Amino acid sequence: MDVIVSQELLGSETEADLSEWLVEDGSEVTAGQAIAELETSKVQVEVVAPASGTITYVVAEGEVIEPDTVIAKVG
Repeated sequence: MDVIVSQELLGSETEADLSEWLVEDGSEVTAGQAIAELETSKVQVEVVAPASGTITYVVAEGEVIEPDTVIAKVG
C-alpha cells in the first residue's frame, strides 16, 4: 500500500520537506503508527502508516514533496 501525502494533510500548503523518518527503512510498522514528519512553512505534521507491514522508503529525508506524492510503500 502506498503512503501518500494528501493535500488534506498539508492544508493550504503546496509543498513540504520530509524532515525526518521516524522508523527505519525495512522495519515493521503498524497501521496508525507515526512514520515520518513533514515540515511546511507554517506547521510540522506527522504522517501515519495506512496499514501494517514492512515499510520501504520512496523519498529521502530532506526532499521537497508536493501533495499526492508517494513517500513510502507498506507491504
